[in-house]
Formats: sequence, C-alpha cells, structure tokens
Amino acid sequence: MIRRHRGSAIFTFAMLGLVLQNQALALPLSSPLPQWGPKSIPQDIPKCDRSFVYQGKDYPCDSARANDGEGLRMLLEKVPSARDELDRYQANRRSLSTLAFTGMAGILIAVMGPRFADSTGSKNLMIAGGLSLTLGSFAFGRSRLAANEQHLDRAIHLFNEQNPEDPISLKKPEERQPPPSGPSGG
Repeated sequence: MIRRHRGSAIFTFAMLGLVLQNQALALPLSSPLPQWGPKSIPQDIPKCDRSFVYQGKDYPCDSARANDGEGLRMLLEKVPSARDELDRYQANRRSLSTLAFTGMAGILIAVMGPRFADSTGSKNLMIAGGLSLTLGSFAFGRSRLAANEQHLDRAIHLFNEQNPEDPISLKKPEERQPPPSGPSGG
C-alpha cells in the first residue's frame, strides 16, 4: 500500500515539473518575467532594527543581512574577550538556523505522514508528532535566541570595562524614536 502512494506522489511531482518547465519555455524571450509580490521595493530595506551609541553618534548594530551584531565588530576588535563574546553570539545564531529545518520536517510529517499511514491512530500520531516537532523547535529556538542576547550584552559590557571614557550603549528597537508621520507631526 505504501508503494502505491509513493509511486503516485513521484508521478505527480514529475508531471508538475514538466508543466512548470513547459510554462517557463513558453514565455517569449522579449517579455519580462511575471512579478510576484509587491510591485515596488520599499525604500527602507535593508534596515537595522537595533543601533548603538558611541561617542554621541548613532550607528547600526547589525548588518543588512541579519541581526548579527556585525556593526559592533570594528569597536569590539580592540578587546579580545568582547570579540570572543560577539563571535559566540554569531555562532549561536547560525547554529539555530537548523531549527528551521527541524520545524519544516515537522510540518511535512504532519501534512504528508497521514497519507502513508494505514490506520486512523497512525494518522493521528503522525499529525500530533509533526505538529509537536514544529512547535517544539519554534519554542526552543525562541528561548535560545533570547538567551543568546546575553552574549551581545556581555560583549558590550566587556568593551565598556576596558574603555570607560568611550562606552557603547545599545539601543533596542523599542527605545528608538519613531519618525514624524507628516508635516503636522501627528
């Protein structure tokens, strides 16, 4: 019974691939590709949600790719222990990206698993197990991200201990002032 379902799924995906390939080849070369998503690119991308103040000026804390604290590297390079904390912060963020794959695997198990199960109990177990895996990886990832922020705070603290005359202060997104909404200011 499992082989019959697997064969039909492979056939379905193969046919879908052929249809998509034929559709891609059917476009005339002079016509532009269809655009999905917003028609115009927002002007505020890439943006940084966090900033830090150093010597009275605001600087972006993160790179344009992610909230990785890379904007602090140039200053933290002066203090090896602070640089090590920043490296640990970035390494932990990269390792947490595997939780996205775990969550996706849970979704696939919950959606596709019941197709291959023989009984109702097995189907329910696949759905519950897949959703549990997804929710568990999400909750674990959020808690680890919150704990990981301590490395960034510690890096700034170590830098400030070595440079008390020019400290860094990290501004969280909620501490930033929103821009005025218009000429009337409200």
